[in-house]
Amino acid sequence: MIELTVNFVFKFLHILGLMLGAAAGFGAMVVARQARRAGAPSPDLAALRSVFSTMALTGITLLWLSGLGLWMFRYDFVDLGAAYSLKLLTALVLLGVILAIDRINARAAKTGTPPPAWLPKLGMTTPVLTLVAMALGVWVFI
Repeated sequence: MIELTVNFVFKFLHILGLMLGAAAGFGAMVVARQARRAGAPSPDLAALRSVFSTMALTGITLLWLSGLGLWMFRYDFVDLGAAYSLKLLTALVLLGVILAIDRINARAAKTGTPPPAWLPKLGMTTPVLTLVAMALGVWVFI
């Protein structure tokens, strides 16, 4: 029974992490579109950047912790193949991108300056990386 409970908790946290990451990603895209239409983001839209960054960071942290927990408890860290290794690598790159975006947004908010112009381009890699990681995860665990 304990194994079932641990498995349930890790899967629940994993799905919660996916939801947080998706919400942050879609929210950030909407904010970026609105800011582009207006020419410059309003203070309210600019304030959402740090919220979405924190949300994305929380989501990917939950994904990593719960994913590693599932791998440990369900699979004993066994090699799950090339697709799983590629999924981990993609998730690691995604984590690096999210950490960079979070740090840059925090620094911009602290100094009261807008984030660099190239930051949205970096942010646009996150949906691609997320979809690749999800597709590989589905492939591995089908």
